[in-house]
Amino acid sequence: MGATGELTNLARIIEGHDPDRAALISRNRETTYRQLADQVARLRGGLAAHGVTSGDRVALLCGNNRFFVISYLATVGLGAIAVPLNPTSPGTEIQRELAEVGASLAVVGPTARTAWSHVDRAAIPTLSTVVIAEGEAPDGTVPLDTLMAADPVPIVDVAPDHVAALMFTSGTAGRSKAAMLSHGNLAANIEQGHSVADRTRAGDVVYAVLPLFHIFGLNVVLGVSLSVGATVLLVQRFDPATA
Repeated sequence: MGATGELTNLARIIEGHDPDRAALISRNRETTYRQLADQVARLRGGLAAHGVTSGDRVALLCGNNRFFVISYLATVGLGAIAVPLNPTSPGTEIQRELAEVGASLAVVGPTARTAWSHVDRAAIPTLSTVVIAEGEAPDGTVPLDTLMAADPVPIVDVAPDHVAALMFTSGTAGRSKAAMLSHGNLAANIEQGHSVADRTRAGDVVYAVLPLFHIFGLNVVLGVSLSVGATVLLVQRFDPATA
């Protein structure tokens, strides 16, 4: 992340790697680092065209798939705040969390479609745009492919203390709360991951089954892996037969 006060952005972790190496494997589909950088840049443009700007909250209900990764990197790349949510939570819980953080846009992946059908958008006055990651987009929503057809826009560099993500706590000691994590917080944690002896390296393939809406899955698995140019195999749930 650089010296205190230096402007940068966590989304730059995918820069500087072999562009032809697979960055992601999601549902048997490979995405190279070159393709990932292009898709993220175009989605930044699509989000910006829908009014997303620095500090806005963008909810991610996508599970462990490429839709999550592209949306996450595009969001933080604009200086907006990613809010990863459990896509299998009840609709009432998702509705409460969206209202609590004041989400202005939500990306709904295949895993969350059932729960989303029980969300009352009228109860979330800040939510102006709902993006459907895959499949038919009902009236009042926008297909993700439409946003990703936009012209690319550059990364917005921010200060290290700029908030990158709001992560809801487990709620084991009371009602879950949205914890603020800055670009500097997340970058420092990634640097810690680089310091261990048996660390992830370029060319490794990382089996990513931990939920990306949890901080370990988001930053230690995904963040560290992408920062070194490894390949992340995104898995929705563990199955010993296919593992």
